[in-house]
Amino acid sequence: MLYININKIIKMAKKLSKKARKQEIIDNLKHTIEVGGNPINIDKLKEILKAVEEDTHIVKKRPGRRKPLKKKEKKDE
Repeated sequence: MLYININKIIKMAKKLSKKARKQEIIDNLKHTIEVGGNPINIDKLKEILKAVEEDTHIVKKRPGRRKPLKKKEKKDE
């Protein structure tokens, strides 16, 4: 018998198409700009909004992180 938890299915996020995701980002940026705040940040958000609308926005990737070296344990003799 296969049991599916209906609540778990409902809570999962919907996958949006590229076009729908882009529209959601534009709506969020416009709302944030309307709310206001620090003028420097608002100017940056306006630049990002313009770039997203023109399909020229590029998100910079962070470089990979190095894993820390394991410390050698000292043996007491």
